[in-house]
Amino acid sequence: MQERRTIAEYIECVAEQVRWKRARQVVTAELRQHLEDQRAAFASEGREDAEAERLAVEEMGDPVAVGAELDRIHRPRPQWVLIAGVILIALAGTALRVWLSLNWGSDYLNIDPAKAVTGFLVGCGALIGGYFLDCSRLGRHAGKVYTGTLAAGVLAALFSPGVQGVWRYGRYAALFLYPVGYAFWVYFCRRRGWTGLIFALAGLIPPAMLCILAPSLVGLGVLLVTGAVLLGCAAWGNWFGVGRGWTALAAALCAAALVGAAFVALGTGRMDAALHPERDPSGMGYAATVIRGALAESRMVGGAESDLDYERTVPGHDADAILTTVVYKLGWLPFFAVVIAFAAVAILIVYRCMRQRDGLGRAVVLAVLVTLCVQAAFSTLWCLGYTVAGAEFPYFGGAAGTVLGMGITGLALSAFRGESLDSAPGAPMLRAPKYRVRIVVERNE
Repeated sequence: MQERRTIAEYIECVAEQVRWKRARQVVTAELRQHLEDQRAAFASEGREDAEAERLAVEEMGDPVAVGAELDRIHRPRPQWVLIAGVILIALAGTALRVWLSLNWGSDYLNIDPAKAVTGFLVGCGALIGGYFLDCSRLGRHAGKVYTGTLAAGVLAALFSPGVQGVWRYGRYAALFLYPVGYAFWVYFCRRRGWTGLIFALAGLIPPAMLCILAPSLVGLGVLLVTGAVLLGCAAWGNWFGVGRGWTALAAALCAAALVGAAFVALGTGRMDAALHPERDPSGMGYAATVIRGALAESRMVGGAESDLDYERTVPGHDADAILTTVVYKLGWLPFFAVVIAFAAVAILIVYRCMRQRDGLGRAVVLAVLVTLCVQAAFSTLWCLGYTVAGAEFPYFGGAAGTVLGMGITGLALSAFRGESLDSAPGAPMLRAPKYRVRIVVERNE
């Protein structure tokens, strides 16, 4: 074997053994730093530059063996359990839609069986595509990703069919794209001092305006919650370098904006109708009244005890009330199974997120978690008769909602593939070389 005498040759040989491209870039950069430090240590002993470099390379060991060991340690960590969990939930949603629509007709569930199956298959592709896309690659173009999500939202609104003043595709963009895009924007603004903090706050304005124009109450709420959570994490890590207090104040401003937007959008009348629909059963409380009536007649297994003609009296948010339909037609047990399955996946993602050290990866995972959990919360409340705001249950949308939801989930899971590259705080990725220190004592005669 040809002897590797220079640092460049040694690193090239090591890199040939590391198969994961992302790991190759990280380990070679750190390996170069170790070799240069060792060369400097030998040079401080009075060695010539060429000899110092040769000794540093020899001390590191056989490059093939070192590269093989690094390849063994630093490999992508598959997330097949989480991927399978998401696919199973989406499959359950598709199966329930198809099954229930066979008896009630496709108009009620707002989607036909063929479209539901197509949405599931395309959603699986989006899940795998987002998983292998890897958010770390997109982090190199974080500003462009943020701009791209806004552009996609504008195009979605322009080409979306408007129904009673609601731009349907614009609402999907508001719910699924803007929070993730904002996570990239906060990452883009880090380490820029006050300018970065101000720009991070200002970055909430364009997507918030698009959410209002859609209009999407849930999308606006998700965006503001995401902003508060991400800026809170940025404050904890002092991402902008202006101190934790000022960044925490920015997070508090997002939280205050969320409270204000909720008060303006919901008002006392809507909240009263959601909590006490019996006061206006034929007006604002109609949806909650019908849903609660259907649930009151439902059993644990087997659906409702009596025929309430629910399919003819269900409110207009048909897709949002899919879980109510499940309870009414099949019973409470399938409902609990779906909610518990989603909660298990969400809790596992939270656990993995807490161990995530990569800043961008954690930001993206948090944005996706907020999106899906807020969506699930509003949907569950709606289906239980607390009609605060309508939302499709995650992965149950049947078409665009399923595809976008699974796509951003795959992007979040891609952050966990690089956990083998995360070293403990303060610990090097490679074993530090041993430096030789020569102590010279001079005696004064």
